[in-house]
Amino acid sequence: MRLILLFFSKQRDFLVFLLLFIFSFSLVLNGNSLQRSKFLYVATGVVGDVYLLRTGVVQYFSLKQQNEQLAQENKQLHEQLLKERAQKLEELAKDPILLYAPEQYKVYRAEVIKNSYQLSKNYLIINKGQRDSIREDMGVVSPGGIVGIIDKTTTDYASVQSVLNTLSKISATHKKSGYYGTLSWDGKDPNVVQLTDIPSLATISPGDSIVTAGHSSIFPKGIPVGKVLSVNANTRDNSLLSQVKLFTNMQQLQHVYIIKNRDQAPIRAIEEQIQAQADE
Repeated sequence: MRLILLFFSKQRDFLVFLLLFIFSFSLVLNGNSLQRSKFLYVATGVVGDVYLLRTGVVQYFSLKQQNEQLAQENKQLHEQLLKERAQKLEELAKDPILLYAPEQYKVYRAEVIKNSYQLSKNYLIINKGQRDSIREDMGVVSPGGIVGIIDKTTTDYASVQSVLNTLSKISATHKKSGYYGTLSWDGKDPNVVQLTDIPSLATISPGDSIVTAGHSSIFPKGIPVGKVLSVNANTRDNSLLSQVKLFTNMQQLQHVYIIKNRDQAPIRAIEEQIQAQADE
């Protein structure tokens, strides 16, 4: 109470002025309708501006809050997608998966522990072997496309004859026309292989896709190989020579997939019978 009285005592001059001002202002408004109208007009405009400013401020902070909420939701969705992708990769790493034709092929995942690509006869070593049902002459691919063929196996490891090996011969097809030939490597560019033995009547253009032909028991039909860079005619045998850029980056391989053809044994048996008859 004492503080209140002290406050009024110190501010008495201002309070007296304020009371007199309010009293005088009310007399002006009550006595002059024009002045009252002007005052109400100005007051309405001021109040409107104040409310407009208030609304803008509220919307600004509300928009900021909404943006933060959207950012949080996007973050949660992104994390969920990453989680689902990680779960799929984890499942893929744990167990063999079926790919291409479920009844005929089984696929195993393996890590690359050694990889050469600067030699004329390049090989990879992977951390899967006989213990994991890996056998010779199984196809090896990456998420991008073909890599090579299993060459030798031990209990826990296997060597892979790389597609970057001058001894490598793989049947491949020009996807657009269906003509097929032989995929090999000339030992030069580790990103480019050669497709030969395709008839010259085939129409092949730069940018066309090359895939596996499926004419052996090693690779299924249609596995990506690469894109045509250039095409030249071979006048000696009336065929085409295509330079093909591999989809797989052979210099950055970290993991691969081994394709097991369940029908490989009976197919090989028939092939051997045919070969034996041809040799007679």
